Amino acid sequence: MKQLKFLVLCIALIGVLAGCRGARSEKPPIHINPNLDFQAKFKAQTYSQTPPEGTIPWGTVYSNSKRPRSFFLKEDDAFYQGKTKTGAYVETIPIQVTPELMARGQERFMIYCSMCHDKAGTGQGPVIKRGFVPPPNFTDPRILAYKDGQFFDVITHGIRNMPSYKKQICEEDRWAIIAYVRALQKSRPPQTQVVSTNRSTQ
Repeated sequence: MKQLKFLVLCIALIGVLAGCRGARSEKPPIHINPNLDFQAKFKAQTYSQTPPEGTIPWGTVYSNSKRPRSFFLKEDDAFYQGKTKTGAYVETIPIQVTPELMARGQERFMIYCSMCHDKAGTGQGPVIKRGFVPPPNFTDPRILAYKDGQFFDVITHGIRNMPSYKKQICEEDRWAIIAYVRALQKSRPPQTQVVSTNRSTQ
């Protein structure tokens, strides 16, 4: 029995030593199953198919999505950019303002905007009370003159100390927030009127 174990050990040792080459060899390594090493294949996207002229590529990745095709193509500049085809800001919100949209705008405003602009849009939110630069009051004449598309652009790209919110707030919610901001502006007198009234009472 001991002799058999010794023989097996010697054979194993010879096999290991035989696999260690002392010098470089031009011979390729042994392939137990060469099928997957030398098969004919194309690398990913080596030969992309050219779409027929006049068509728009449309893959199957969104085939099970409930969102419309326009959501992914974003061809409506007014809705997705807040601008016209010429690049000018749109004057008014390009979708119908409904009570549901207004309620959604209020909800989104309280989540994303009120910490700086405060709930009434005066620019004195909790963050500002901690020493940050205050944003303008929504009743400032300069802000009142904003077109709706300009508001959309500010939410999308940010301005001065305000960061971009395009990743946090989808396009429809941006318009909802704008609708709510317009309601806030109409619910309060312009800043200039407040100042003149205060002066007249002194």
